[in-house]
Amino acid sequence: MRSWWFAAASVVLTACSAFSQLVKVVGEGDSRTLRTRASDAASDASSRSTLLILAVDGIGRDLLYSMLTDGELPELSALLGKADAGFTHAYFAPEVLTTVPSTTGVAWASIFTGVAPAEHGFSGNEFFVREKKQFAAPIPVSVHAADKALKVFTEGYAHQFLCVPTIYETMRKQEPNIDIWVSMSQFYNGADRLLMTRRGVLGSALEAFLSGHTDKNLPRGVWADLDTEDVQVVVEQLGEHPVPDVLTLYLFGTDNWAHISAQAPDVSRRSYLREIIDPALGTLHKRLLEKHALEDRYVVLVSDHGHTQVLKDDAHALSTTDANDPPAVLQKAGYRVRPFEGEVKDTDPYQSVLAYQGAVAYLYLADRSTCADGATACDWTRPPRYEADVLPAAEAFFRNNLDGALAAGMKGTLDLVLTRKPVPVAEDDLPYEVYVGDGKTEPLEAYLEAHPHPTYIAFASRLHDLAAGPHGERAGDVLLLAHNGDREQPEDRYYFASPYHSWHGSPSREDSRMPLIVAHPKKTTAELKAIVSAQLGARPRAQDVGRLLLGLRGSSTSFKPKARRNVRVDGG
Repeated sequence: MRSWWFAAASVVLTACSAFSQLVKVVGEGDSRTLRTRASDAASDASSRSTLLILAVDGIGRDLLYSMLTDGELPELSALLGKADAGFTHAYFAPEVLTTVPSTTGVAWASIFTGVAPAEHGFSGNEFFVREKKQFAAPIPVSVHAADKALKVFTEGYAHQFLCVPTIYETMRKQEPNIDIWVSMSQFYNGADRLLMTRRGVLGSALEAFLSGHTDKNLPRGVWADLDTEDVQVVVEQLGEHPVPDVLTLYLFGTDNWAHISAQAPDVSRRSYLREIIDPALGTLHKRLLEKHALEDRYVVLVSDHGHTQVLKDDAHALSTTDANDPPAVLQKAGYRVRPFEGEVKDTDPYQSVLAYQGAVAYLYLADRSTCADGATACDWTRPPRYEADVLPAAEAFFRNNLDGALAAGMKGTLDLVLTRKPVPVAEDDLPYEVYVGDGKTEPLEAYLEAHPHPTYIAFASRLHDLAAGPHGERAGDVLLLAHNGDREQPEDRYYFASPYHSWHGSPSREDSRMPLIVAHPKKTTAELKAIVSAQLGARPRAQDVGRLLLGLRGSSTSFKPKARRNVRVDGG
């Protein structure tokens, strides 16, 4: 077994993670022990259902479902129990929607906590925690911070931003002796073991993604090696240990390759799933059969978002580097912008912060009266002033979108500018409204009724999940939505990132429909449909998948989310 790159590390969680355990990471090899189990600890598996969770990043619903039904993924199909008569022991959920924005960090945080983003506090791939003046970059987009991305997997960097327990912690609270393994996921608090690839393999993949805007000829093998080794580590560990009650396997090469591949995202993801993911899962299936571990186990396959093709050039990439990018609008409107670095000096007097999510960008604003002299650091514990700080920034982007006076290259690139009145951090945040110019806003539902967006799906309700709640301020004071998922042709789409070939983040059907498949060898499709539907409810979202996983295990959520606001699913 390979020697791991460090002997021990500790992850100390911040106050926002009061629900989370203090994790001591020890061990050697690709497997690390997160929790020491008593030698005589008895599992509760005999009385509760066991779970295999396949978390595959970046697969849209339609693509995966069609590949399975067309027989393109034989190994995965076998793992889901396909027989000659078809998937008679599996249920393909038809209409589960991911978060807004439809991006990796916020979606998986919702899945692995079972609550909405405004409640768990993990609002995007990157975001600003204003009361701490901390730029969180677990999945960096606007900053080149590969060290932070690596720490997500090696040091639990992502967990410090969660304000509620993970589903694993909830399971453990109710089942102290449960055995949980997690492989390569951003969220693993509450697990017994964290399975990892070699640091070099992981580091190469992360660096390749963050360097995707260059002209390097980046090979698919960077991610193929990562995902193949990820599965192989799990297979090896299953050969040496009893199969755990809950096993989560996270694979993210499909998503990263789609971003960088010059092929259209459906083409690149289809070949990657068929040639890399499917054979690897075949080895996992074989090992689980050898261990008789699938005879009474739920297999749950879920993804976080889809993909939308874009053009890889500076004109369509709303980045950070020139006079046609969002920082230029802010600077010409009189705002000092936080440098696009992972860490900046605490004394830096920036008045605005941008965080990118693909089709969406968050803008955070300071009370500029606390730092008007240009030398004093702003007091970010105070909310910005609506009239003096928020509305001028919203107006700058709104007007520039019409006339390009501040940044000509951004003219006509935005679909919507949204904002809301700020409140202190400790209070529940208000929902976003559409900024319509001259200091005026309209409720999003009403705006969409008057200005239909046929490609958007359940936009208002999902944006409410993101922004209205105890930690909704982490989604910014102004939200910019680029023309992306509302446009048919790649040349008409824009995105907040360095240049890539594909992105996501919009509220469009293409980006938002999540695949969710639940299989069990002793249950019919009809039985599984009844079980899943009862857990998901009438309008399932990413967070409902987390509660489904708890329900399948026989657990119940310990964090009671607020009732979802009654907004239309079709129009908003």
